[in-house]
Amino acid sequence: MRKAIAEFRAQSQALGLRSGAEPSSAGKAGIRRRWHGRIFENFRNDFLDAVPHEIVQRGGTRSLLRRNQFGFNVSGPLWIPKLYEGRGGATYFSLSYEGVRERISRSLLATVPTLPERKGDWSRVVDQAGQPLPIYDPLTTRPNPAFNPGAPVSLENLEYLRDPFPERRIPSSRLDPVAQNALAFYPEPNASAGPFFRNNYFVVAPETNRANGILARLDHALRERHKLTAALSLSNGYLGAPRWFPTAANPGAPDRRFHTRRASIEHVFTRSAQTLNTFGFEAETSGSRSGVDGEGGYAHRIGLSGVGPAAFPLFRIGPYLSMGRPFPVSRTARNTFTWTDVFSTRRGKHTVRLTGRYTRYQVHSYWPQYPAGSFRFGAGLTSLPGIVNTGHAFASFLLGAAEFAEVSLVTAPSYFRRNAAQLSLRHQYEAVQGLQVTLGATLACDTPRTEKFDRQSTVDFSLLNPVNGRPGALAIAGRGGVGRAFQPVLVKFEPGLSVSWTPHGDQRTVVRLRYQRDYGTIPLYSGQWATQAFNASPAYISPNVQLAPAVQLARGLPPPAFPPPDLRPEAANDTVADLMDRSDRQPTYQSASLSIER
Repeated sequence: MRKAIAEFRAQSQALGLRSGAEPSSAGKAGIRRRWHGRIFENFRNDFLDAVPHEIVQRGGTRSLLRRNQFGFNVSGPLWIPKLYEGRGGATYFSLSYEGVRERISRSLLATVPTLPERKGDWSRVVDQAGQPLPIYDPLTTRPNPAFNPGAPVSLENLEYLRDPFPERRIPSSRLDPVAQNALAFYPEPNASAGPFFRNNYFVVAPETNRANGILARLDHALRERHKLTAALSLSNGYLGAPRWFPTAANPGAPDRRFHTRRASIEHVFTRSAQTLNTFGFEAETSGSRSGVDGEGGYAHRIGLSGVGPAAFPLFRIGPYLSMGRPFPVSRTARNTFTWTDVFSTRRGKHTVRLTGRYTRYQVHSYWPQYPAGSFRFGAGLTSLPGIVNTGHAFASFLLGAAEFAEVSLVTAPSYFRRNAAQLSLRHQYEAVQGLQVTLGATLACDTPRTEKFDRQSTVDFSLLNPVNGRPGALAIAGRGGVGRAFQPVLVKFEPGLSVSWTPHGDQRTVVRLRYQRDYGTIPLYSGQWATQAFNASPAYISPNVQLAPAVQLARGLPPPAFPPPDLRPEAANDTVADLMDRSDRQPTYQSASLSIER
């Protein structure tokens, strides 16, 4: 063994890999010769693929697949001409790059309205059983004087009467102009894969992915006891989602661009063979943004008022493919700063490890869900109230009768902050040969989420609502005696125990016992949840989705009576309200295990 160690030292000394060593090949050429690395390319292309016989029989072709994954890496002693000669092998570097270029086919099979349906002609529309589907005129709704409330609703005991459209055709004069304008962005059927005109829209669209990443690392020895390590990583990417529609009403995901930057530095101090201290700092930032395809202002183009111009409105139409999408525009940035110090020492049978960590989190979000509005259409408003297999969501859309609507009024981004600190002690004790006991304890402190400009709000059940006198009113951060944060500072103790035992010194048998308890912290999520007083989401709800619409498209959405910021305690009334848990509860995890390995 001693001879092997001596041989290793001699060879590493000759190669210049040990502190104070000179390379066997003198000068700059010797340093360059000790660099090593590789260049790689992973290539895939549908040109190389065989087309299955069953695809050829049906006139199909191979699916699009173009992928290139390439890069390089190089490492060795650092040498900068005329600046740093790298003598003694004290500084080493590593540099890597990887890129991806990909285009791959994605397919979608869905159902869109037929051409007669778009004109209000439902004479050929059937239900799932293939029976004629009747649609009813909501303007003819009236109570049934012969209704028996003691019996269930049925065709013989209707609570409300409603007349069907003559010949199952909606008169052109009743078609909503906004719905008709929106249909210009709705593609026509192009397939017939299913019965009853279902699965009549098939599209194959390419998905585009591009990514570039760089990793760099530098190791430098300061004398024999000190070592510095610096690392840097950068990445950029683009995800071009497949386009299901060739228009602005595309319901697919928006294109997204993202990036990540990370830098770290670490100092290792070897005080002795038994004692080591490591201090490190790491900073990381990542972000993503998505935009709107083409120009904006589509809501105004189709005649829809009361919503923002940034995107195409979202129309949810029951069993048919939607138009538009949520979150068409978003911007998110996430920053994390971490300081860590680890001290470890060994004395006889005892090994002690003390770790301190402090982390600062920042999340910046601009995340409007429905900037041009969201409208949901159901079968109820064109059905016979209380009777299934009547009415249709697309018929309700043609009439412009939405059963629910919502719009996002986001006035500013949100800048969230949170801190976390941990102090951990781990003591490992080798009681006798083959018996090892480890005790651990962590004191964790987590601060609640705050917003840089105190733009946070939540429903507080300790406050009475001034409109109805019931518990539940809007509380604003930093106002009315409320602090900047809605949750308390959480300090938790997390213990742990593990035992490893080899009975009678038999190395072939190991008994392990472990117990651990820890707490999960609520992270800083992307988005702008719990900022309702400053970024409103007015909701328009039908009192009965079978009798009255929430909104009429031709009339648009009414302007908010109190535009944001709306700091009134009743501002969350009649909305989908945000409620933040203000207690000190945390997710708690406890685990225990016993294993025997032979």
